[in-house]
Amino acid sequence: TSTPNVSVQMWYDVGSKDDPAGRSGFAHMFEHLMFKATRNLVSEQMDRLTEDVGGNNNASTNDDYTEYHETIPANHLQRLLFAEADRMASLVVEPKSFASERDVVKEELRQNTNARPYGKLFSQYFPAISYTRHPYARGTIGSIDNLDSAQIDDVRAFHATFYRPDNAVLVVSGNFDPAQLNQWVDQYFAKIKRPARAIPRVTTTEPPRTQAVSRTVYEANTPLPAVLISYPIPADRDPDSAALAVLNTILSQGESSRLYESLVYRDQLAQSAETYLDVKQGPGNLAAIAIMAGGKDVATGEAALRREIARMRDTAVTPAELAKAKNQIVTAELLGRETAEGKGRTIAQATIIDGDPHAADRQLAEIGRVSAADVQRVARKYLQD
Repeated sequence: TSTPNVSVQMWYDVGSKDDPAGRSGFAHMFEHLMFKATRNLVSEQMDRLTEDVGGNNNASTNDDYTEYHETIPANHLQRLLFAEADRMASLVVEPKSFASERDVVKEELRQNTNARPYGKLFSQYFPAISYTRHPYARGTIGSIDNLDSAQIDDVRAFHATFYRPDNAVLVVSGNFDPAQLNQWVDQYFAKIKRPARAIPRVTTTEPPRTQAVSRTVYEANTPLPAVLISYPIPADRDPDSAALAVLNTILSQGESSRLYESLVYRDQLAQSAETYLDVKQGPGNLAAIAIMAGGKDVATGEAALRREIARMRDTAVTPAELAKAKNQIVTAELLGRETAEGKGRTIAQATIIDGDPHAADRQLAEIGRVSAADVQRVARKYLQD
């Protein structure tokens, strides 16, 4: 490769769905704690190893995974591999850093969820109404009560349970020598012991939805009414995922999409209208969302969303809509892979979510084979009133 940089992606197969009962927010709190001290590195050393050499690092928590990534000049790869292995094997969770990061997460919850307009709609109400039994129903960031009740021994046990080599995916992309990489991986990761106990997995199944559920919530900091309709869809590895992706794009991607054209531009019912394809390891959802225009009520918005969903079920999309949606999906996917970080992220996410590092390429090929009949079929199958 001609890039002077290298990207390191370290993804763990643990997300908010794996939070212990009564301890929601643990996976997300570890995203913060993993930047603290290890037995060999001082607190915030990961920032020094990346930012001080012109690189960057970040992390995120999802329902299904927690990921850490760094982009650095290629000649600093070895020390990053050492650091990733070190915080996997020897993270130091001590009372001061634990209390400090718990306060940071609580403040993040207050600012980004509780105080932000529509923050609770997406992070709390959407998952809660979409699931009856599955732990996906819990929000990723957790709750103040659960965070307050967490004990340091609980946190240490969570790290020992999930932060281990057989629960991690390491992807390195960019400018590196493969033979040298293998040597460094063996040097730093091979000595980390694999615990004898099995990794606990979520085995709860979500029962089929047999009737509509409606919930109305009043929030003081909501400037305009909003309506969200959630439809259950299968796991991302399901063969129908490609057709659902095309359907989602036709409905809401861009100002010429069906929802924007009808609800926002033509009828001026909403300030924004879109769908969100929430794909996961397990059962996901397609959400149709409208934030109403001034003076418009949610009943009008709900009826308009349902009309557009019904049109997807009742009438085949046009050849032009189909071709445009496919082009949008493929273009966005390829643009996302232009950087070393983007390539690495694509492979890591496919491995965690679909169990196959080649899944993203396979799904991209499947997009090209989606027909108008496929789009109508999945609309009828999954988007029922």
